[in-house]
Amino acid sequence: MSRVVQYHPSVIGADAIGASISALHQTLLDRGVASYVACSDSNIANSNYATLSTSMLKRLAWQDTDLLLLHYSFFNDDLESLLDLPVRKILVYHNVTPGHFFRGQGSMSWLGDMCDHSRAQLQRFASAFETGVGDSDYNSAELKEFGFLDPATIPVFFNDAFFSSPELDNELYFDIKASSEVNIVFVGRFVPNKRHDLLIDTLAAYKKLFGRSASLHLAGKIWGDEYFHALLGRAVQGGVLSDIKIYQNASGLAIKTLFAAADAFISLSEHEGFMVPVLEAFTVGCPVLAYARTAVGETMGSAGIKFDALDPAIPAGYVELLRRDKTLRNDIVREQADRATDFYSEATARKWLSFLEGFVDISTGLNA
Repeated sequence: MSRVVQYHPSVIGADAIGASISALHQTLLDRGVASYVACSDSNIANSNYATLSTSMLKRLAWQDTDLLLLHYSFFNDDLESLLDLPVRKILVYHNVTPGHFFRGQGSMSWLGDMCDHSRAQLQRFASAFETGVGDSDYNSAELKEFGFLDPATIPVFFNDAFFSSPELDNELYFDIKASSEVNIVFVGRFVPNKRHDLLIDTLAAYKKLFGRSASLHLAGKIWGDEYFHALLGRAVQGGVLSDIKIYQNASGLAIKTLFAAADAFISLSEHEGFMVPVLEAFTVGCPVLAYARTAVGETMGSAGIKFDALDPAIPAGYVELLRRDKTLRNDIVREQADRATDFYSEATARKWLSFLEGFVDISTGLNA
């Protein structure tokens, strides 16, 4: 019987990549395929799903029918040694942000160098993989540029069952609704390409243009204190510091509640390889307004509201339009819900199984 092993340096439940790895692992187990999850030696103790470490992978007696899926999202010190393993390999690409977004950002500049090293690493070792999988056409196009042969596109899994369920943090929900007439949400780590600075400007523009009380709810990990403090300084200059709510290490229930309570999810991010929060907002019923470059527009499809200029007045105006036009809002929410079904777990599982049938004998697992 074929064995499928998925590897990523860290595999944790709170991370979109870890959750997607887990979902594919369960999909394969349900089909009777021998599936395993592996991560680095240093992370296995904190992993939610991994059963193997890098050291264990190197000691496995690999068979011709086995397959190793290497998930890639940042520079990996173990990658070169894993490429020496006598097993067929496919790279699953979750995108690496181009380094220029971090240059000139003080203490975060080192991230720019590491991102560029990561992208160069992929290009250097592309020939070691049979092919690659990008979780968007945008990512698959990058894989082609790196030298991967005929990459396929399969989206990441997201927890559609959870985000479509009615469970909310009721206390948080009513606190948000009571805080302001209008609430805007964004979910994403505090890094320059996400353009939190323009979200702050959008909040200030909305308050200036329409004179209503408004709050901006930002959920994500702070990656650099210097950059984060600069964002707070921008909020002070815009007169909106007291209207910004920060949620670090927010639970899934808190994220879902933020979407449910918000008038809009706004993204002005300049670089995304997929953007799972878009689908989560779609599923909960939160209108999405987004700058549609890189993979964001692809993920949204024809749903939500997309724009091509990084002008804070544009999303500010749309927020007010949706507030006044309930019919338009309802139409958008309905279209978003329909679009989200394209990425439901069953649909993504079918795509993965169809793809993997070209590399492993999945029917053997069913008959075992």
